[in-house]
Amino acid sequence: MEDNNALNDMVEVMMTVEAKKKKMSNKKWIIICLIIVIVVAAGSFITVQIFGNQEKKAEILTTSTLEKMVKISELSTFQAVYNGIAKVMNQENPDQVDYYVSYMAKVNAGFDFEKIKVTLDKEAKKITVSIPEIGFIGEPIVDIGTLDYIFLNDKAETNTITAQAYPACIADAKKESEEESAIKDLAKQNAKNIMEALINPFIENLDTVYELDIIFGGVS
Repeated sequence: MEDNNALNDMVEVMMTVEAKKKKMSNKKWIIICLIIVIVVAAGSFITVQIFGNQEKKAEILTTSTLEKMVKISELSTFQAVYNGIAKVMNQENPDQVDYYVSYMAKVNAGFDFEKIKVTLDKEAKKITVSIPEIGFIGEPIVDIGTLDYIFLNDKAETNTITAQAYPACIADAKKESEEESAIKDLAKQNAKNIMEALINPFIENLDTVYELDIIFGGVS
């Protein structure tokens, strides 16, 4: 009888986990698109201060001038909020699950602005901005207040459970985010928007019309 009760309890727990996973999968990644208003505003301010009060005229256009405009700092160009469930194994028996823990985390994707390269082709009237590949900035930020547990091993429920569960959630969020290509795609689009917002006002103040080309992964 006790074995049957234990089996029933195990089935109930697993059904709860699966139901929760199914619910999470429906809203797994809640995408929040950040256009980096601060960066764009700063770039617009610089442009207005330098060129806003001048009439259009022939400017001395150099790559160093352009690079100074776009080399700001390492900033996130996209942030995603993720609802996930991490699985924590028994330390003494790695094949045994102690508990599942659901959590909410934020991950930031972007690139190092210092690694941007700008090339200028005056004959072709073309400005090319080479941006490094988009990557994740820092560790995922797990909201510790959102942790919710489903125990398979009652002995795992201790006063120090958070200290063990928290890094497990960070690792899970990192793994899941790296497998989610949509995050990097949206970060790439935002990066393109930022570069256009910084450079186009400068180009518009030149006598000669230049084409702006933004490429990714072209930086060694």
